Amino acid sequence: MKKLNPSYFKFFFSRYGSIVIGVHAVTIFLYIYTKEKDPFYLAMPSFVSFLFLVLICSSEYLMLRKNLPPANVFMSKDSLLINSISYPAEQINEINYMPVSNALNKFTSYFFEIKTNDGAVFYFLGEELNWKGKSPTMKLLNTHPIFSLKTKENIGWVF
Repeated sequence: MKKLNPSYFKFFFSRYGSIVIGVHAVTIFLYIYTKEKDPFYLAMPSFVSFLFLVLICSSEYLMLRKNLPPANVFMSKDSLLINSISYPAEQINEINYMPVSNALNKFTSYFFEIKTNDGAVFYFLGEELNWKGKSPTMKLLNTHPIFSLKTKENIGWVF
């Protein structure tokens, strides 16, 4: 069984974690090479950047959860396990994926929409793009013999 969506902490940290790591690196560099050795100057920028990470990730997650509640999706050989409920391939009507980007982060992510025959609709964010700029989740769905026929791409949008 393969998990299709990343944990949301992993997703948001991959988007904004480099900012926090950069602030830490610059702070440590300045702390080592300056004469002032007060630990406040080492701790304060780190605390503020960590607070930034928590606030921005929380606000984006709450916005996402309010507008499009994210599902937890696993793929087995012939079905999808969505929020702990198994949906056989025959019950899946279509899987749409849309490239999306955030105004703060110009890197594209993929947002997936699963429609079932009974009218239920589920949403989830795909894994972050690999070094070739491709979505591992999209590649996995497109190479699957059953789900590749039900997968199609929509135009992108900004969230």
